[in-house]
Amino acid sequence: MTNSEKISVIIPTYNEEKNIKNTLEATSEVFDGLNYDFELIVVDDGSKDKTYNTVKKYIKENEKVKNKIKIKRYEKNTGKGFALKYGTNFATGNYILFLDADLDLHPSNIKNFLDTLKSKKADAVTGSKRNGNALSAYPKIRKILSIFYYNLIKCLFRLPVRDTQTGFKLFKSKALKDTISGTTIKRFAFDLELIVILNKKGYKITECPIKIKPKGEHGRISIGNVFKVFFDTILIFYRLYPGRQY
Repeated sequence: MTNSEKISVIIPTYNEEKNIKNTLEATSEVFDGLNYDFELIVVDDGSKDKTYNTVKKYIKENEKVKNKIKIKRYEKNTGKGFALKYGTNFATGNYILFLDADLDLHPSNIKNFLDTLKSKKADAVTGSKRNGNALSAYPKIRKILSIFYYNLIKCLFRLPVRDTQTGFKLFKSKALKDTISGTTIKRFAFDLELIVILNKKGYKITECPIKIKPKGEHGRISIGNVFKVFFDTILIFYRLYPGRQY
């Protein structure tokens, strides 16, 4: 008998034609072993490849899950944060999961996150790479930048979690929908801003160790993107403290 509770999985995509079918298959298989209803909401963030058509074809050819998958899109690439915020509008579950489309963070982590959310009586669970040898999977430059950013966040915000940027997060739907509308960052620091707002509003946030299997994409970080993350982080700090906008 299926649990009456439902999980909405939001999958932001940008040019994920090669990965998205495997992600949908893997996520659906995980739910075969979980006692939860589910829906997969794919948000095509202005892809220039055939991501949208690939998802539509997958839905058409898979009778078992065709009523479990939604595909939403818009023309202009706006950023992962915007895609997650947009996708949340269509979520109908009791819980909402953010899941990257490339399977670096496998959906098999869902059970541990659900168990952590319930055992800790939390409103949100973030994936933590600050455990064991998780960071060792990253290229050296990414590892150095990650450690620097962790320490910057710790000094500026003193949040109850150490890792804000991992693309695997589980929320109670009420908590997420109460806070995500207050976010303004559309790209790299969206995750940080959301967690800052959740914490500011008194929602309980905890973290869960997560397994990572990077395929090489993590090494492609431009200097421009590094500066954008830093600028957005300082902007969030200003809005939280001097500006008191959250």
